[in-house]
Order: sequence, then C-alpha cells, then structure tokens
Amino acid sequence: MDYQSSNKTRWANGRKPLGRELGVERLRAVEIILIASICGWFVMELEILAVRVLAPYFGSAVYVVTGSVIGVFLLSLSAGYMLGGWLSRKDNSQRTLGVNLMAAGVWLCAMPFFIEPVCDRMFDIGLGEKLGSLLSALVLFGAPTLLLGTVSPTAVRWLTTRASDSGLSAGLVLAFSTVASFAGCVVTAFYLVLLSMRQTICASGVVLVAVGGVIFLQAVFQSKRNISSKVEISQGE
Repeated sequence: MDYQSSNKTRWANGRKPLGRELGVERLRAVEIILIASICGWFVMELEILAVRVLAPYFGSAVYVVTGSVIGVFLLSLSAGYMLGGWLSRKDNSQRTLGVNLMAAGVWLCAMPFFIEPVCDRMFDIGLGEKLGSLLSALVLFGAPTLLLGTVSPTAVRWLTTRASDSGLSAGLVLAFSTVASFAGCVVTAFYLVLLSMRQTICASGVVLVAVGGVIFLQAVFQSKRNISSKVEISQGE
C-alpha cells in the first residue's frame, strides 16, 4: 500500500475518512508503527551484539562499549535521521525505504565474513585498542545503523496527515520503536548472546531483507495500479 499517496488524499476537502476508509487508515498506521518497531528492535540488537563482536579483538573495556560502540551507533543514527527526513519528502519514499532495509539486511548477512579481516587490519596498520575499536565499529556497523535510522522520520511523515498531527505521529513512532528497542535489548542480552553470534546476525539480516522486500513490492504494485487507473481515466475522457 502506498502510504504517502494515502496521506495526500486522506483529508481531501477537509473531511475525515469515514467507515471503511477509516478502518483502512488505521490498518496502515498499525503497519507503519510495526515497521518502525521492527527496526527499533534490530538497532538495539545490533548494538548489544557489537560489543560481543569487538570484545575478542579489543576487549570489553569502557572505552570499547561506551566510546566506540555507543558512539558509533549514536553518530550513525543521527545521520540516518537526517537522511530519512530528506528522503521522506520524495514521492517514492516507500520504495526507497524498502531498498534501504534490504541493503541493511544484505550487509548483516555478509558481515560475519569480514569481521575478522576488518578488526585484524586495524592492528596491522598500528591502531591501538581505542582508535582501532572505534574505526572497526564504524566500518562494521555504521552503514546498517544509518540505513535503519532512515525509518523513524519516514514513518512519522507517513503517519502525519495534518500539521496538528505531527507531534502525535512522532510520539507514536518514538514510543513504539523505543519499547521495541527495550525488548530487543533484553532478549539479545539475556538469550541471543548465548547463541551463535554469526548466525544471529545473519538471521537478522534475512528478516530485514524480507521486510524491505515486502515494502518495496507494495510500492511497485501500487505504482502500477496508479498508472493503470490514470490510463483508464484518460481513456474514459
């Protein structure tokens, strides 16, 4: 379903959607919040797993956990928020978001194969534990975290139908995605770290590819339907 096109027509002529239309809009809102929540889960899951990824090479000192890992995730998310805010203004924002999630998923699926080369390289070029862990975290987790960061501003844009609703839309997205992040933090720290770290990262990548693929295909099918509708209207005229 085309979330952005829906937002453009939802409040046409100053009327609220009624009946079946209102039910459809509520279903769209649930789907949008679910997408933001899924990405919130994976951001926190990756942050917890990043400590375990770097620990064998750089240890688990405070500068690795709070300086390198948390610092890189904060920086990457801020860049993702800015990029997502800019992309959300585009007409093809749904298709773009699907591509972003698929790209993040592919990155995670490939990550276990270049963790060791990246971390070893940091030592080979003479970097210490502090700078080495920082750059390793940036190389390994910067790109997927940035891509996941594009979700929240895009979701807020999709949910916002009027200027007066912007605060509520932002609050809903942030609240649900943060609760999902909490759940991802607890489940990862209590259970997933006990499993294979590489398999967990790959499985997360597969899920992101699937979610992104669904979003992308919905956008493609909706675009084709819109084109068909325009052709029928022009032929009727």
